[in-house]
Amino acid sequence: MPEKKRYLRLKLNNPKDAQEYIRRLLRNLKERGPDAEIEYLGRISQILSVWLKSYELNKLEDIEARLTVLEQAKERD
Repeated sequence: MPEKKRYLRLKLNNPKDAQEYIRRLLRNLKERGPDAEIEYLGRISQILSVWLKSYELNKLEDIEARLTVLEQAKERD
């Protein structure tokens, strides 16, 4: 009987979810050893680009929230 395929059900609802998933991927890859890191260097680079973009999105959300507060304060004055 063939082995059942396991499908990864991944829910990335916000940038922090993406960051956590990438951390797990990189930790798993690091456990395989330096040869695996070299073998998958291009993929690692792409993954880190996505992590950086998600970090930027988190910061952008913070900036937008602070800007909204400042604009509301200015309107009250």
